[in-house]
Amino acid sequence: MRAKNVMSRPVTIKADATLRDAARVLVNSRFSALPVVDEKGAMIGIVSEVDLIRRVVGDEGDPTQLHAHLGDPDSQPALAAPVVEVMTREVITADAETLLEDVATLILKHQKKRIPIVRDSGVVGIVSRTDLVKAMLSHGAPITQPAAESPKTDGALRRQVADAIHKLNIPLGGSFDVVVRDGSAHLWGQVASVEEDRACEFAAAQVPGVTGVMSHMQVVGPHLR
Repeated sequence: MRAKNVMSRPVTIKADATLRDAARVLVNSRFSALPVVDEKGAMIGIVSEVDLIRRVVGDEGDPTQLHAHLGDPDSQPALAAPVVEVMTREVITADAETLLEDVATLILKHQKKRIPIVRDSGVVGIVSRTDLVKAMLSHGAPITQPAAESPKTDGALRRQVADAIHKLNIPLGGSFDVVVRDGSAHLWGQVASVEEDRACEFAAAQVPGVTGVMSHMQVVGPHLR
């Protein structure tokens, strides 16, 4: 398996955005870090939740500083700074063709939660530790033993299944993901009801080339997503 088979769609932020903007995107997307891109879409760094917290409380981690910033977010001067002031500039990346075993090695070696996947300096996806665990659960085989893709590639099926489910207009939240292995589609994410879960399964099963569907979707109710 390769990074392209399991990577999530990236959520990025512009270099001139404020930390307040970054905080809102992080909360809404449920990611813990965001690739930072310039005006041409090239990645120039990454900003994380830790970067935002450090900006507020300082390197010494003074809890009184955090307490002082609780309240109206528009009154927090620390969050008015541009993302480029706190982002990490040296980012560990991989490309879409990188084997998952190599992505896992990067994550472990550098103690990262996720690895941005880039093509021509642009971010095309993110592979997180959760994505690696999903791959292991979905495929029932070590990620260090990549198998040949189906005649209709698993990557193409993954995109088609995701598109088919998005057309249902069901709110899926930032955790939604599809993993396809040898034609079998595995669905991950959160839905509001069993009916929505079944609708997603049915939509996936109708995609030509899909040989089976297994839903790992969590039914949480609309107020918890």
